[in-house]
Amino acid sequence: HGFDPATPIEETLEALNTLVHHGHVRYVGLSNWAAWQVMKAVGITRARRLCPILSLQAYYTLVGRDLEREVIPMLESENIGLMVWSPLAGGYLSGKYEGPEASEENRRAKFDFPPVNRERGSAVIAVMREIATGKKVDGQPVSVAQIALAWLLHQNAVTSVIVGAKRVDQLRDNLLAAQIRFSADELAALDEVSRLPTEYPGWMLERQGEYRAHMKA
Repeated sequence: HGFDPATPIEETLEALNTLVHHGHVRYVGLSNWAAWQVMKAVGITRARRLCPILSLQAYYTLVGRDLEREVIPMLESENIGLMVWSPLAGGYLSGKYEGPEASEENRRAKFDFPPVNRERGSAVIAVMREIATGKKVDGQPVSVAQIALAWLLHQNAVTSVIVGAKRVDQLRDNLLAAQIRFSADELAALDEVSRLPTEYPGWMLERQGEYRAHMKA
């Protein structure tokens, strides 16, 4: 469920391989690992002919797109699935913690996790509200939370989303997100307001590889 700095990766992977062969585990997945750690594990499994790494469980939302810098390109390159935990950013993307009706007495006041840049988050939620206003699913108005889940389902790297519903009605509300479709303009608006600022070496890789990408096309 997390990277263990006290145990060699080789030992962990050999143990997981044994569990698969004994029938206790069906497939091997990781959670909350950095891109280099996952790639090291992938290399070891291939070199030693161990059971492959098939999934990564990680945090990814409209207010937490850090995975796009290194992890998601790696997952797509190695054909590893992405299981998203906390798709509503600890409830933040329900919209109930932003706006004039937001209460200071809430879960995030006591446990502010996952961390969210509230200034950027407010702008993201404003766009989400605007998009939700013009949509309906099964005749019902679309919620901000459903927009957050639907956006994840529109991302190519995402294979599944782990929802944390406490009640049956919350679960039903979450499941309806799978029926929401975004226009190209709506996806562009969500991307623009939530996009990560560029960092090195990303901007250099893009600059240096741009002309070769055109040659490939």
